[in-house]
Amino acid sequence: MAQYRGLAILGVLSTAFLALVASLMLAESKFSNPTLYCLSNPASSSITTLNSSVPHAQCFRVQDGLFTEVLAENPGGKDEEVIFLDGYVLPGIIESHGHILQYGEMLESVLLYGADSMEEVRRRIRAFLETHKGEGYGSREKWIRGIGWDQAFFGGVMPTAVSSTRRRKTDIFPFLLDFLRGIVLMKMQKELAEDPALANLYIMLDRVDVHCVLTSQKVLDLLPNPLPEAPPGGVVVTDPGPGVFCDNAMDVIIYPIAPKPDVAQKTRWFKTALAELNKVGIIGVGDAGMRPEDVAILETLAEKGELTLRINVMLECAERNTYCPDETQDLKLLDAPAAEGMGGSTLMLGGVKLFADGALGSWGAALLEPYSDKDDTSGTMLINETELIAVVNQWFNAGFQVNIHAIGDRANRATVDAFENVLGANCDGCNDQRRLRIEHAQIIHPDDQKRIAKMGIISSIQPTHATSDMAYALDRLGKERTSNSAYRMASLFPSEYTSKISKYPGPVLGSDFPVEPPSPFEGMYAAVTRLNPHTGTSPEGHQGWHPEESLTVEQAVLGFTRNAAYGWFKEAKAGAIEVGNWADWIVLDRDIWADETGRSLRDVVVKETWMGGRRVFPPPNNSAVGGEQPKLHDGLRKVLSDGIRWVWGDGKEEI
Repeated sequence: MAQYRGLAILGVLSTAFLALVASLMLAESKFSNPTLYCLSNPASSSITTLNSSVPHAQCFRVQDGLFTEVLAENPGGKDEEVIFLDGYVLPGIIESHGHILQYGEMLESVLLYGADSMEEVRRRIRAFLETHKGEGYGSREKWIRGIGWDQAFFGGVMPTAVSSTRRRKTDIFPFLLDFLRGIVLMKMQKELAEDPALANLYIMLDRVDVHCVLTSQKVLDLLPNPLPEAPPGGVVVTDPGPGVFCDNAMDVIIYPIAPKPDVAQKTRWFKTALAELNKVGIIGVGDAGMRPEDVAILETLAEKGELTLRINVMLECAERNTYCPDETQDLKLLDAPAAEGMGGSTLMLGGVKLFADGALGSWGAALLEPYSDKDDTSGTMLINETELIAVVNQWFNAGFQVNIHAIGDRANRATVDAFENVLGANCDGCNDQRRLRIEHAQIIHPDDQKRIAKMGIISSIQPTHATSDMAYALDRLGKERTSNSAYRMASLFPSEYTSKISKYPGPVLGSDFPVEPPSPFEGMYAAVTRLNPHTGTSPEGHQGWHPEESLTVEQAVLGFTRNAAYGWFKEAKAGAIEVGNWADWIVLDRDIWADETGRSLRDVVVKETWMGGRRVFPPPNNSAVGGEQPKLHDGLRKVLSDGIRWVWGDGKEEI
């Protein structure tokens, strides 16, 4: 009898469960109906679609995360619910080169950008410690991290962990030399340990380009004495004193002894970074180098519907510049459809990231000729040319898009050589099929500029690098290299001839955050005006630095939208407000087209950011603006899955 009673109860519960599912499906169906979005005041605002069929619109409809209709005029239906957009609308911004995890970490670090002395560096560290009193910063388990110092503010001299007079020496003659130099250095106050409050703390501070770190004496004490030799492609700075490690020396010597953040900490950094990026209108990021274990964290967030922008991730091996299929084999992303990725196209594979050289500011960019202000060096290749060709072949033949960091003209030549090796010497625009990219492409010999144009190689440029580096580029490179090779922008757009042989639309643009602030409108300002977006100045005055390379406002916008989508193989899905494209858009406070000089771009305020038809900034308070869609889908899936297992399974599941 009890058995039949149980079956009866099961039948009732099954019926109730099916009714619940039906109600949820009805609720969900409300979200699948098209939603109409219109300008609240078409007379004083606009929708720029970047879609040649309907270049300007007053409304569009969205269904299931896609644009389903773009309307030049308001349809005027009285019975249809309308969501009004109060401002000037553009397609969502794609940041082609950034570092999300590092940006999240930076937001919990000491910000040293613009620090004009080591005393200011120390002051900011003290202020950080005061803010985070009692949180354990500075211990062996929790180092103080910072980013943004630049030795250009310190008289061009690299900072040190401690003054020269406090280093351990056994040879009296070098010691005396160091003592005399140390007197001068102490006056310049270039060392971290000048402040007793910091002397016994574990500190690691990234240079502004993230290609060098300054460490404290407590960190140095973890290393052998004397310090290890620099590995190939790395630099251990010892003049004027120890403490700075660059490029491969960071990877081989410092990072192995640094504390490792856990998954929970990295997850927090990801979420913090995403929220900040949404605030400046970014709906997509090309993450320029991420280890597989960190990609796995993003996979989890994507599956939960917790990514608020689209991430096109470039894989990076644990050992840079190697071929590592064993490290990537467990990633779900590699098995996902290339056109869709994971999590409703919020996580996609952007190929692999390799590194040819270091950065210009720390004399690490690899040049064909010595530096003008340091003629004993031509910079550092992080991998030699022969090995670069070999590893590019491995990844290319495995079907990956290859993206190579190259700043100096030697590094860019090595990159072009490696790409030509796989594309073929007779390649005329054939890179359209594989879309190999040069990340940064900052100093390119004129001969190699022609080769890039011929093959249609994608140049991934960060305009604010030009306006940051212009303060010392002439010193580093001299007049001829600066004028003919450095920080090309306009000349990298296709010519009339190359546009006939290649679909390449022009450079893709970004910021390289956290090296530069992530604001795309500061990037557009720098590209159009060739002025520093923070000061509005340049070494050549208000006309801008090498204004012959300035972009138009339209070119700058395209670099962050349609061109960027091409760099992702997603020109049929992103970069424009167009039927069938992802419903990604932003609402601005002003008409960016009204000022052809571009000087007002740095003042643009993003009012709203929408990704896949849901508002991600400001975060929605209710589902009226689509902010709860993913949660509803996930909830329905869970109820269906758990409920079916309970009804038909062994009864162990609980609802």
